[in-house]
Amino acid sequence: MMEKEEVVQTDDGPMSVIIRHPVSGGPFPVVLVYHDGPGLREDIHDVTRRLADAGYYSVLPDLYHRIGQKISFDMAGIGQGPGSPEFDRLMAAVTSLGDDMVLADTTAVLDATTNDPAADMDFKAVMGFCMGARFTLRLLAAEPNEFAAGSALHPSNCVTDEPDSPHRSVGSISAELFVGLGAADTLSPLELNKPLRDELARPTVKATVEVFDGADHGFMFPQLPAYQQHAASVSWDRTLDLFRRALVNNG
Repeated sequence: MMEKEEVVQTDDGPMSVIIRHPVSGGPFPVVLVYHDGPGLREDIHDVTRRLADAGYYSVLPDLYHRIGQKISFDMAGIGQGPGSPEFDRLMAAVTSLGDDMVLADTTAVLDATTNDPAADMDFKAVMGFCMGARFTLRLLAAEPNEFAAGSALHPSNCVTDEPDSPHRSVGSISAELFVGLGAADTLSPLELNKPLRDELARPTVKATVEVFDGADHGFMFPQLPAYQQHAASVSWDRTLDLFRRALVNNG
């Protein structure tokens, strides 16, 4: 596996981007990965390693670059919940990100990636977790002709009272989607996401939605207490099958 870190210049300063892909046999379809609230850590790096092992050019931008380079969090401290210093620090980082910021960062990343001969820019997908799942829906709606597929896992803040709530733009997405939800999600409860599920169920939307019994928010990540092996394994199978169908078989 080829691994490298590049610095991409954005409108708001330099941003680290971690790239992983197979050593030979390219160019490879591109999969953009949006991290969740805890940011760049081994769990999210393992996602990009798995994608690279599957034959993809994985791209992981550091979305928190405006408040620090590759900042990290003490997961035990976060686990103490609201009011604890580390949890409040995490929430401050999460709320520092606007959708427009992330979309601008994405444009900068993809513009830079175009220069890499290992990347097949004609075939692109995106995979996001928690807030990254929200950004996944935003990106696919904003760029309906650029991405063939998307995977959104334990999404958060996708249904709001705002007129531009992410769920309202699902009908604009032409990419094929997999969305994995936890039935026991305490951060973004299943009932709260019902409007999102209703939009995803429209016949014009190419989406597969799976609800995992007993799965809480963060079920994809082995180093989180909420990890659920069944939900994570099935979600990976669905995601890789989707990417293979949308990117490899058509590439």
